[in-house]
Amino acid sequence: MDNPRINIRYARALFELAKENKAIEEANADMALLALTCRQNRDLQVLLKSPVINAKKKISIIREIFRTKMGKIAMSFIEIIIRKRREEHLYNIAMKFGDLFREHKNIKKAVVTTISPLTDAMRKELTEVLSKQTGSSIELIEEIDPAIIGGLIVKLEGIQFDDSIRKKLQALRNEFSVNT
Repeated sequence: MDNPRINIRYARALFELAKENKAIEEANADMALLALTCRQNRDLQVLLKSPVINAKKKISIIREIFRTKMGKIAMSFIEIIIRKRREEHLYNIAMKFGDLFREHKNIKKAVVTTISPLTDAMRKELTEVLSKQTGSSIELIEEIDPAIIGGLIVKLEGIQFDDSIRKKLQALRNEFSVNT
């Protein structure tokens, strides 16, 4: 279940706590680890959403999973969330924390879709161009989609730049259908 109000409220609370303790970087790494672990592990998602498993058991399992990998602030925060019966929101809270961190650090998230992985040179050039355009650091997320045939699609802050061959072919089809 996704409740944006709960997600942002708890993410902001953790962010402020981490800021007070000068541990924003550590908390961000911990929340990224939590989000990645939840995304990759269906059993963990089921555990967190299960009303049958009590809070003490969930906390002991979370401690076992993240014992040596997570800082004290994030671990204490997760335990509080579980005690408050909000554990099903942990993944979304972690994602929202990442958004707050990027906003704090002036980092923009850009998604680039290509037919094959970018080379290091292409990645560097694209990052530099986007950084120059936005005045921000860029976090590049790469997606592969053979259906675009070639070229690339870049999504940044709700704006999409589509320079794919698929898009150009669609434009040609539309032009030919208008002319006939």
